[in-house]
Formats: sequence, structure tokens, C-alpha cells
Amino acid sequence: MKQVLRITTLLASLSLTIAGVTSAQAQDSGMYISFKGAKAFSLRSTFDPTGGVPTDSYDLDFKNEWAASSSIGQRLNEYLRIEAELGYLVNTVDKMSSDTVTISGSGGGNVHSSYIMASVLADLPLTDQITAFVGGGIGAAKPGMDKQILSGVNQTREMEIEDQYVFAWKLTGGLSYEMYENTHLFADYTYFQTADFDVKQKSTVSGIPFQNTLETNLSTHMIGLGLRYDF
Repeated sequence: MKQVLRITTLLASLSLTIAGVTSAQAQDSGMYISFKGAKAFSLRSTFDPTGGVPTDSYDLDFKNEWAASSSIGQRLNEYLRIEAELGYLVNTVDKMSSDTVTISGSGGGNVHSSYIMASVLADLPLTDQITAFVGGGIGAAKPGMDKQILSGVNQTREMEIEDQYVFAWKLTGGLSYEMYENTHLFADYTYFQTADFDVKQKSTVSGIPFQNTLETNLSTHMIGLGLRYDF
């Protein structure tokens, strides 16, 4: 919970900073800022070996997933807008399993990712206050993972993600409601996915050390709720 509050505070501060810097020159310019929190539902991640030994694959299931993001955007016309988004996604490891090796213990922890996206969104006004929107974006993600320590019969295995940036993309759609002048409450659905990234594994089997590389990605459904302010 403390980590959630820290990330939320950081993103909110970023939004306020952007607002302070741009408000003077952004009047009636079509610029906006937004802040969003989301419940995430991450799909099972499969860790597949790409070389070396051991050659076992793993499946990770998650729980307590959440995401938060902050965006700055520009309206191009009545129907189109573009935006840049900075976000953070966290998945708590619920269970790690394998069809080829018995796992008697694991370190738990989180698989997480920060990301930045450039998106194009289309608005369709439904009433004076309610607008539907749909869009998509591409960008980069920086995945990370708390070190996983697995134990089995006569063996231990450690997995961690080294620093790397990978391609990421999203599709999104939702509804916004103008609560007050220039202030919108919005709810949306987003599908987010990263490209494959590497996970380093160090193993000791019967006292003999091994090292190999696994490959996986992150795929997540998000249900979000946020606020947008138009300058």
C-alpha cells in the first residue's frame, strides 16, 4: 500500500507540475492533462528458455494488479486528439508453476513495468456532457521483477530481469463526462502489451551451477477511472 501511495503521489505531482508550467501559454489552445488509476487483470505470463540449461518453462499467475498514469495531450479538432502518457503497472506473483519441474518454494514479489506512450484518440460526442472515445498508442516499457528464488529437490534457481527497454502498445476506449467546465470524469478499458523481454536465470543443480535466458512478455486488461482538465 505504501508503494501505491508513493507512485500515486509522484504521478499526481507530475500532473500538477505540467499544469503549472503550461497553464500560462495553454489558454484556449486545446491542451489538457489527465490522471488515472486502474484495476489491472494481467494474463498468465509464460517464461520460455531461449538457450542454455535448464530447459524448463514456467507459468506465472498474478493477483493484486494495479496501474496508474498521467498524460498531457493536445486537441487537434473537435474529434481528434493526441497525448503522451507516463504510467506504471504492478503485478503481484500469486503462483509460479512448471510442467517439467516441481517447485516447492518461490520468493513471491512483483513483476512491474513503467511505460511511456504516444497515442491518438478519437472523440464522438453523445450529448452535451457525455463523449465516447477510442484510440491506441505505441511506446516503450521498462519491465522489472523482484528476484524470484525457487527451490526444488537438490536445486535452487534465481530469476531476475536486467535493465532493458522494449516496445509496447495499447488499445483503449471509454466514456467521459463533463462534471464542470473544462473538467471531465472518464472511465475506460485498455489492453496493454509489451514485446518479449529477457529474464536471466541462475541455477544450482546438485552443486553444479548453470545459467540461461528465459523470454516472456506482459499482457494486461485495465479498467480505469480518471480526471481530465482542459486548458
